[in-house]
Amino acid sequence: MDKPAFDAFAVDYDREFSFGCIGKLQRARVWRFLDRDLNPTKKLSILEINCGTGIDALYLAKKGHSVLATDISAEMIQVAKHQTHENLRFEVCSFQELSTRFQEAQFDMVFSNFAGLNCVDTKELSSLNNSLSRLLKPGGKFIAVLLGKHCWMERLYFQFKGNSEAAKRRLSRSEALLNEQTTQSVWCYDTDELKEIFDAFQLKRSRPIGLFIPPSYFEKWISTRMILLKSLFGMEILCANSSIGSNYADHIYLSYQKR
Repeated sequence: MDKPAFDAFAVDYDREFSFGCIGKLQRARVWRFLDRDLNPTKKLSILEINCGTGIDALYLAKKGHSVLATDISAEMIQVAKHQTHENLRFEVCSFQELSTRFQEAQFDMVFSNFAGLNCVDTKELSSLNNSLSRLLKPGGKFIAVLLGKHCWMERLYFQFKGNSEAAKRRLSRSEALLNEQTTQSVWCYDTDELKEIFDAFQLKRSRPIGLFIPPSYFEKWISTRMILLKSLFGMEILCANSSIGSNYADHIYLSYQKR
């Protein structure tokens, strides 16, 4: 079996994304929406898939929830294990292994952040739909943050640069460059497509993440223009509840409930 592509990016991931200006602001928006989906009076059993370096898992554990955080990348899990908390444990686990590794109706919530689900095609997402439904308790929540299909800022940027092919890259399978030697196949989806794929769940709300906060490849440019970034963040907050805007953002925050 080939090593997961993100093994090669694990050590650099936080520096390249999580700790950058854009990564911090996009994650802050995710946490804002996530807090609304967490039951303030109940400590939940949470399964995180594609947990990466464990930043979100630690955030949830510190809120008192019991978190089992998984990722297919053993190197990511090695980095994540530096995030320590009594409510938190990490395991290497692929999407395909979830239904056999864990008990049915074990979790109150499943959480997937920042495009881990964009790394698999429609067929695998449909299989994951069934697995997650079995793992969740009745009425359980599935929260996912995926790359959107129609990011207006990306399309405008590449059209301005005269690269019409890159402007349309989210409309079909593309290859994301993780580092100089490693790429990852990416499939993007809109909310209607995801409704059909995750038919074991009812979509309760969708929200934009990065409607005005730019994609991460703007990091070097925007980090020297903090007044502009603050203005864009303000616009992001003003449009926070726009379900229509979700499809045109860099990422889409989706809150589902098990049927």
